[in-house]
Amino acid sequence: MTHTCRRHSRALRLLIVAIVGCAASDVAGPARDDSPVQTDAVVYRLRRKPGMYEATALATYVNRTGGTVYYPRCHFTIEGPKFGYFRTGPDSTRSLFTDTYWGCVGGVPMGIIRPGDSLTVAVRLGALDQPDMTPPLLPEEIVGRMRIWLGLCKSPATESGECEYLPLRERQSNAFDVRY
Repeated sequence: MTHTCRRHSRALRLLIVAIVGCAASDVAGPARDDSPVQTDAVVYRLRRKPGMYEATALATYVNRTGGTVYYPRCHFTIEGPKFGYFRTGPDSTRSLFTDTYWGCVGGVPMGIIRPGDSLTVAVRLGALDQPDMTPPLLPEEIVGRMRIWLGLCKSPATESGECEYLPLRERQSNAFDVRY
């Protein structure tokens, strides 16, 4: 092998190592933090299903407050709190489309989480197809870096059914990526 071929061969190997290293770090997702809600993964891949893109995140809240935490329940058949997700970090100013909306009925007893107890919620990520949406739904509007929030309260609901939510930092998840 000539000197020139060895140089090109070495350069090609270095390029391959660099590409694989970048791809591996991109696949890893964001580092976990000490958020009170932890997800089961830091990267979720949306799967194409009939009429939608979907992935499911399991979000587990551990009550570290030292007191009881409360949450309004939307229906007698739903045990967990309301939830949603939002963009975070460099993606926080980009548009996000989510089609999860809560239609709650009254008269449902509040849920409680005692100190040290935990609660796990399955959160659907992605969106239904929106063929008639104006302007049209763009693929990049349902992917990016996200955090889940849970509707957790400092005290039981008042007569009106309202409660004072914990600060967001006390009821949000670690960051995670949603990708195709």
